[in-house]
Amino acid sequence: MMSACETDTKDGVRTRVLAALMLLLLLPFPAAAEEFSITGLQAHREDDAYLMDATIEYRFSEQALEALENGVPLTLEVHIQLRREGAWLWESDLLDVRLRYQILFQALHGLYRVTDLMSGSQQHFATRQAALTALGSIRNVRLIQADRLTPGERYRLSLRSSLDIEALPLPLRPMAYLSPAWNLSSEWSLWHLEP
Repeated sequence: MMSACETDTKDGVRTRVLAALMLLLLLPFPAAAEEFSITGLQAHREDDAYLMDATIEYRFSEQALEALENGVPLTLEVHIQLRREGAWLWESDLLDVRLRYQILFQALHGLYRVTDLMSGSQQHFATRQAALTALGSIRNVRLIQADRLTPGERYRLSLRSSLDIEALPLPLRPMAYLSPAWNLSSEWSLWHLEP
């Protein structure tokens, strides 16, 4: 059972967090947001499977960076698709997955935490740039068993990354949906795979 003092403290913290989020909403928004870019997308065979590597450069808007510095976690979604080149519209993808990562600034420790939300693994970094570099370094993601691909066929690997607005705290979401400062994503990047 909580005492009245503990309840007041928790309510005070909630009030301060909500006030900080509301202040973030009042900041002026730039006409155009920063973008994410994908470089180095490639797939390679290792033993009986194909693995993927990619590098994503995350350039966040000032509003997103300010939210991060104020303890708001930012969640990134990496969408991966693998399809037969020239597949009919009704043909299903061989692979359609979404990897999810999160970056959070822990003010108490002065560290940035990067979490792979699928595996739960975490890394900590002293600088924001180091954390963003690690966040964008995707290595050895298992795509598909090699025997599921037909030799002589050509396949298209597509990758796109975006900020997940739905994962933001509820008070931030309405403005995030309307502002280009929060509409952050990359273009689709392609790699052609021929087994």
